[in-house]
Amino acid sequence: MKRRCILAVETSCDDTSVSVICGGVILSNVTLSSMNAHKHYGGIVPEIAARSHEAGIAKCYVKALKQAHIKNNQITHIAYTASPGLPGSLHIGKIFAKSIASLLNVPLIPLNHMDGHIFSFAINNAKEVEYPFISLVASGGHTVIYLVEAINKIRVLNETVDDPIGETLDKVGRILNLSYPGGISIDKIYDSKKTNTKMIHHFVPGKSFSFSGIKTHILNLVNQAKMKKQKINKIAIASSLLKWIVDEVMIKLEYYLKKYPKVKFVSIGGGVSANKLLRQSLKTLPTKILLPEFQYTGDNAAMMAFYADLLIK
Repeated sequence: MKRRCILAVETSCDDTSVSVICGGVILSNVTLSSMNAHKHYGGIVPEIAARSHEAGIAKCYVKALKQAHIKNNQITHIAYTASPGLPGSLHIGKIFAKSIASLLNVPLIPLNHMDGHIFSFAINNAKEVEYPFISLVASGGHTVIYLVEAINKIRVLNETVDDPIGETLDKVGRILNLSYPGGISIDKIYDSKKTNTKMIHHFVPGKSFSFSGIKTHILNLVNQAKMKKQKINKIAIASSLLKWIVDEVMIKLEYYLKKYPKVKFVSIGGGVSANKLLRQSLKTLPTKILLPEFQYTGDNAAMMAFYADLLIK
């Protein structure tokens, strides 16, 4: 019987990624980032992202096969990110995946990007997948808490009604003139001894996430300081913001752990899952915590390949 080898394509935002998984083992994960092209604008420009995918996806494909030491005729399935994401970026990945699947005459598997993040903690450790569990997916485009009762039974418990965490950190990074992406810059300068900048407080455990207010609050703080010609303490503001965000996350996770006492663990996925303060704080929860490897925190095709493999087992 032919060994199952899935090639996955991920192009939901600004990272072009292709991965191969065979026999449940990730053999390659090739990712090209267009981050440098977006830095000048302080955020993702959809047209630039789409053109970057168009220019780099074939290179990623060839390199992924080479790293995996397999040939085209060994691929048994093609998976790709179908949603959610930037329409132009998703379109490039979809057309490429469909073309390869047609040429190789193999099944095509459209996937939800968020589901890939949900299960990214289990890459290289699939035995850790037990149901039910709570998953927090926090990234530049999404902040959602899920109850995962089965691989095909995933329920949203809470999600942001406006800006997600990653976008909030990037926007505040721009306000503070920190290098892009702001989330990484804020993570680097965080100082637990300088979290005394007054933040707005509206922590309500079961209420939907909302981060646009805290962003506006910081913008007002900075503008007021400039008008008064006062020195802006970037580290204090950034550190206070990050602590506020993590506190908000922790309060909500604690609430859902009490509401669903039978969950086996809490996992996290998405770019923000690389944040050091968040990772440290999660470990204080009264349950097992499962974190993705750093290389699988951002958008990557390995998580999509792994999720596809779980789906068709």
